[in-house]
Amino acid sequence: MTNVLNLLPSGLVASGVQRAVYLHPTDHTKLIKVLKPSIKMPRRYNFNGVMDRWFPSTRLRQIRKEYTEYLRVMLNHPEPTFRAPMSHMFGFVSTNVGLGCLTESVMMPDGTLGETLGAKAKAGTLTDHHIDLLNDTISRLFSNDIRASDMNPNNFVFGHRDNGSGPGPEECVLVDGFGDIHAIPVRSMAKWSNRLGLIDSCERLGRNTKLKWHKDTQQFSR
Repeated sequence: MTNVLNLLPSGLVASGVQRAVYLHPTDHTKLIKVLKPSIKMPRRYNFNGVMDRWFPSTRLRQIRKEYTEYLRVMLNHPEPTFRAPMSHMFGFVSTNVGLGCLTESVMMPDGTLGETLGAKAKAGTLTDHHIDLLNDTISRLFSNDIRASDMNPNNFVFGHRDNGSGPGPEECVLVDGFGDIHAIPVRSMAKWSNRLGLIDSCERLGRNTKLKWHKDTQQFSR
């Protein structure tokens, strides 16, 4: 096999329902999200599981929506000072385990992967500093009208992104779950509908992390 990245089992860092996430074998600043083979998918009996079985092409819908949203946001903000609250995407690559999507890695200064909001909330290590970083990201999601349909705690990662010459500033990054992935794309219809969706997502995020969500200020607190 030529021009195919060889991903090792030891490089697996996360595994969701649809995709597995691997370390890039030669570039520590990037991760690779790989669509799992259909035969390895767990059998689900909810709406999404039924759609996956009867309409296999819907499995690609999340990837398309994610990339479409990334392109929409970045093309609307060509200014060099723009700080995207979600992870950057770098196209697709063939791997020995399937089609992979290249995305940036959020790391600690020592090169290890950053920790998720969910892990910190569960371990009780979420500090006021981390909450400030989360609130900065939430503010940018609202102000830039970004469609984030799956704001679960494990999709937010604390750490640094490579800025070309080393680690950039510490921040909280939405690494997955952006894009209007719903069957009826209500969030894409208008800014007000997306705003309502973001508020609902933040309320759930607060419940899942035991943080207080303040709708009036669009911020979290203990």
